Amino acid sequence: MKMPEAEVSLRLAIHLIENNLTISDVDVAIDGAQVKTTNTIHFAISEFLATIGWKKAKDDAVWQGEYRHEKHDRKIRIHSRSGCGDVVATLSNGKILRVESKKGSLSTSKSSKEYPLLREAMGQILTYTEVSDNDILAVVVPSSPKFNELASRWRAAPMIEKIGLLILTVDRNNQVTGIPNSIKRNK
Repeated sequence: MKMPEAEVSLRLAIHLIENNLTISDVDVAIDGAQVKTTNTIHFAISEFLATIGWKKAKDDAVWQGEYRHEKHDRKIRIHSRSGCGDVVATLSNGKILRVESKKGSLSTSKSSKEYPLLREAMGQILTYTEVSDNDILAVVVPSSPKFNELASRWRAAPMIEKIGLLILTVDRNNQVTGIPNSIKRNK
């Protein structure tokens, strides 16, 4: 069983909103190829969000746009612009959270694809060309035994700590591991 990259991004966005960690709407960048190629639907965004109470603001066939939930003031804004972060939100402490997401397996597999996927996400975010002093950089991957083990170990790596890179994992209940208490306390 796998969690697609679009789902990883959306579940993190939902967590940020549901836990009042953001003072803004949450922007989620999703590449159209993650949604559909030719006649193959890879991840039906509108349908996925509708099953958990998020409705499209405008009733149209396009998957990009604003999604609202009746219990929350904040919206999820989905677009397909690249280079700005897969998930971007202004946190309650005024900092901008900028996240690079990766897909992955939810169970242990014989081939360890988790290692290169997490490294790729870290490399992508470390090479962003537009980063401000107000940004908090993070990567997020699905919660799985291997991703959780790597995230736990790499969070303590000296250079990761020095630059302040967050390594997050998200599960199918929208629970996120790796958000520091300093962010949670500022809500």
